[in-house]
Amino acid sequence: MRAGRSVSGMSLVVDEMPDLGITRLSRWIFNCYVLRSGDGAVVVDAGLPRVAGDLAAALGRAGTLHAVVATHGHSDHVAGAAELAARHRAPIWLPEATLAYLDGAKPRTPTLGRAASIWPTMIDQPLDRRGVAGFVSGAWVAGYGTPAGMRWTGPPPGGGLVDGQSVPGAPEWTVVTANGHTDDSVALWNPTTRTLLSGDAVLTVRGQAWHTPEIVDAASAAATRKRLEELPVAHLLPGHGRPVHAADTVWAQQRR
Repeated sequence: MRAGRSVSGMSLVVDEMPDLGITRLSRWIFNCYVLRSGDGAVVVDAGLPRVAGDLAAALGRAGTLHAVVATHGHSDHVAGAAELAARHRAPIWLPEATLAYLDGAKPRTPTLGRAASIWPTMIDQPLDRRGVAGFVSGAWVAGYGTPAGMRWTGPPPGGGLVDGQSVPGAPEWTVVTANGHTDDSVALWNPTTRTLLSGDAVLTVRGQAWHTPEIVDAASAAATRKRLEELPVAHLLPGHGRPVHAADTVWAQQRR
């Protein structure tokens, strides 16, 4: 299976994976994915506030935007969701646990020390000033990760994502609970193409999978690791880091 090709222009990386029906758009370490399904597409992790502009060309080719989905509520995964959804009149779906944060529940988030531990991933992709600026400004637009808790300025989400559910608008994908990095983390699994969209549960560095050390709960992270490694993943698409493709499984070689 052809993994695809990457095109870099104005620091925006566009990684086309036609055999998987996926396009990755990345600024620095912030990945956003377009999953083509049926007569349209689903966007996953529209994290930067201005990501709608970056997605215009890819969505123009894909057709109708069926839904905007996030793997968890951190601002770098949801700050662009409301604008994108409004522009295309598409529903937003967040993990069910994230919905509780919209109602005032206090989310746990990794400490700055934990966040700094993923520095190998931070230096593994080209630095992009718009990506950095979007990360900083996005924290005040939507999502959590600051002492302010969960922010949300867009319309109410269409619903919550739960374990085992088909992804709205892309029924070939299944929601998998992937807590540890946060208490509301999910991953998305496509058994037909053996593709895992891992959110922040699994990062990548230098062509290797890396179960994130940036966690809030060690027991949940260990359970997530065990569950995900039971999946025969040939294509790993992380929230941060470059995609990893393997003839057999991406777990055969991973960062320890």
